[in-house]
Amino acid sequence: MTKPVDSAASDSAPKKVSGASLYGTGKARPDASSANGTGKTRPDASTADGTGKSRPGTSSAPKRERDDRPAASRARTDDKPEGGKQARDQGRKPEKAPYKGRNAESGASASDRSGSRKPSSGKDAAAKAPYGQKSKKPAARRDDEKTTSALYGEVKPEGLHPRNVHQGRYDMAALVAAVPELEYFLQANPRGEQTIDFSDNNAVVCLNKALLKHHYGVQQWSIPAGFLCPPIPGRADYIHYLADLLTESAKPSVNATPRVLDIGTGANLIYPIIGSSVYGWQFTATDVDATAIRNAHAIISANPALQSINILMQRNSEKLFGGMIRPDDYFDLTLCNPPFFASQKEAEAQARRKWRNLKGDKASVKRNFGGQGNELWCEGGELAFIKRMIHESVEFSAQVGWFSSLVSAHDHLPALKQLLRKLGATDIKTVPMAQGQKVSRFIAWTFQA
Repeated sequence: MTKPVDSAASDSAPKKVSGASLYGTGKARPDASSANGTGKTRPDASTADGTGKSRPGTSSAPKRERDDRPAASRARTDDKPEGGKQARDQGRKPEKAPYKGRNAESGASASDRSGSRKPSSGKDAAAKAPYGQKSKKPAARRDDEKTTSALYGEVKPEGLHPRNVHQGRYDMAALVAAVPELEYFLQANPRGEQTIDFSDNNAVVCLNKALLKHHYGVQQWSIPAGFLCPPIPGRADYIHYLADLLTESAKPSVNATPRVLDIGTGANLIYPIIGSSVYGWQFTATDVDATAIRNAHAIISANPALQSINILMQRNSEKLFGGMIRPDDYFDLTLCNPPFFASQKEAEAQARRKWRNLKGDKASVKRNFGGQGNELWCEGGELAFIKRMIHESVEFSAQVGWFSSLVSAHDHLPALKQLLRKLGATDIKTVPMAQGQKVSRFIAWTFQA
């Protein structure tokens, strides 16, 4: 190996040195012609400035014969006198030689320390995934990670609510029996199981028709083209957890049957359908969109079991509760699925990401679950919308047992809780929910004792 010289002294001849004198390990540097493998020379290590002149009071170390044996098999030949750290190290057990993937100190592999699991077996690949989509078995988590979020102290859900009827895979045979046209959209996944193409909006709408008819007795259901077609299992979870909230809080109510106010029900009317069908709640559903209101009325007219649902149009777009809660009203609950995005551009960017996940490299702003502008975005996005709702809820604090709203971004929770405490909320709850790989949550608050 040749020892490089400084560019300032490039006319001086390089000196031969052993790999041991460079590293003290017996291993040669990656590039013998340079200090760093780049091909550039550096000042002579034996001089102060690379000029070839020795520094005062220093002398060059004697050269050693190169030893090409592995480091672990060589005897220690330190030139330092006995004593100090070298003396202290005597009598210790020799360290095990490190090998690839193993920590020399603990003997544990890097994957063991990180909590990662070994590649899953063939049995894992055969595990069934909801909606017929191929899934990977998640890496093991520590016990404390399985139940509690370190950031917010929330209990993490393990799946759909126990009372949710949409556990596991869809029973396609039963759904086709309820709505025969669904058979047209069926296709086999790689395991040969029946599913649909979830990137096809028409297939998703037909699946929802079948689910609502089979599980909730809704005979006629449709939505205008381009309006939001919600995934029903997740919407049902919100209703079931709200039912738990009512039961656990046991707040006194003037209503013999719980009354629930749905802010922004949309054309699909999904929350009043599930809540009235499963729990018999009496719903008032509101929206600012005239087309959505007309379609909600059409769904109620076509289904005698939904006649208890009341529809109100909010004509003041600046208000959420104003005009919808009358002076003599008392609602046990309010619920809301707020617009998530701050602009159309933001919503389209998310649609492209989702489409890429469903269709690989293809990108589109098309939304498989649809959605109109006021259903998807508003000025300031989700955080601004819920803050506006919180401020307005103070005015109706005596007329509502629990206010609630879905929260798409968990990063919004600290700001929302801080605002609620500032405005005098007496109790604040965040309830996480899980649908497959997706984790969502809702926040609920009250001003009553």
